[in-house]
Amino acid sequence: MMGNKSVLTTYLLWMMFGWLGVHHLYLRRYRHGFVWLWTLGGCCGVGWLLEFWRLSSYIDIANNRVSYKYRTGVSFSWKRFTGELVFSMLLGVLSVSAIPKDVLTLCPMLSAVAVVFVAAGLYQ
Repeated sequence: MMGNKSVLTTYLLWMMFGWLGVHHLYLRRYRHGFVWLWTLGGCCGVGWLLEFWRLSSYIDIANNRVSYKYRTGVSFSWKRFTGELVFSMLLGVLSVSAIPKDVLTLCPMLSAVAVVFVAAGLYQ
């Protein structure tokens, strides 16, 4: 057992440093904390507000009060696939905007190929 995590400490960290994901680091949820750090609290604070209701279950999981199974594989979902594809296309368009116009005039198909490659790479 890793030790009991305090409810009060978790909520104080959430209120004061939640946008940086410090409360997730306290609960040993390192991946979640990293995402919170780079998205400023989960989509600029929206996820931070929703965490108010989720923190009690995160604390229970950290204190081993509930059984939590890590899934070895994620089943395919059309909703998730579509969301990932749309998001990756947005990232592809943003990355293509960094290509100089001179290069795009020499190879006009480069923008379409770059968007598809970025989308395919994000899905993997």
